Amino acid sequence: MTVSSPTPQQTNRSKPVTRKPTRQAQLRKLLSRKSGATIAQIQKAFGWQPHTVRAAISSQRKAGCVIVRSDTDTGSVYRIVDEGCDP
Repeated sequence: MTVSSPTPQQTNRSKPVTRKPTRQAQLRKLLSRKSGATIAQIQKAFGWQPHTVRAAISSQRKAGCVIVRSDTDTGSVYRIVDEGCDP
């Protein structure tokens, strides 16, 4: 009894490609929440240093997002108020 091995055409079926959202898209999602996000929350989500978080927020501003910072007891909270930024 001979077992035929599958040809490459049989094993490479077309699967829908689902791409992982970019870090910038994930950051926009965090900042778009009603409660916004603190530096510490963003650090925990991405494993970044504080200066990297601030640089990423700055790049969002350069992309056209209007980001406001408000001071709270837990620290500064950043929030996108106008989502006119590039995707």
